[in-house]
Amino acid sequence: MALTTGESPDSTSTARVAVPPAPRVVRRRRVLGSRRRQIVAGVVIVGAVAFLIFQGLSNATEYFLTADQAVAQRAHLGTKQFRIEGTVEQNVRQADRLTDFSIYANGVSVAVVDSNDPPQLFRPGIPVVLEGHWSGAVFSSDLIMVKHSASYTEAHPDRLKSQLPTTTTPGGPTS
Repeated sequence: MALTTGESPDSTSTARVAVPPAPRVVRRRRVLGSRRRQIVAGVVIVGAVAFLIFQGLSNATEYFLTADQAVAQRAHLGTKQFRIEGTVEQNVRQADRLTDFSIYANGVSVAVVDSNDPPQLFRPGIPVVLEGHWSGAVFSSDLIMVKHSASYTEAHPDRLKSQLPTTTTPGGPTS
């Protein structure tokens, strides 16, 4: 029961004054939070994308150094991990899990020690890309990647041709 001024709770007055309820305060929450949070989140996202693009492009622009380039930049490279490319020389030696060999490119030879088993296609005279670092005057490799040429030469060119079905054309059978 609502009271009016001048009335006591014991009064038997029949006049009642209705007091309207207080208006509800509806706070609208922003879906993404405050404006400051949106700006900070945007800056973080743009920074992360820029970093990923920079890393991707810097890694793609210099896939490997040739043996002569790596020797010329040895002091600058220090013990930093990088890739080096060259052709395997004839002096391949294996003991336990270590493979000791040399690569050359543009008249410069580099001594290499690899700590893993080499791939099956690894042999003297084949181009390789090695991943590792300088350890003094020796390149310490932990990954050997054999480079393949773009041309493919069949070892047995007639093997599949004999198994192909012959087709007939208006000019006669062909194989």
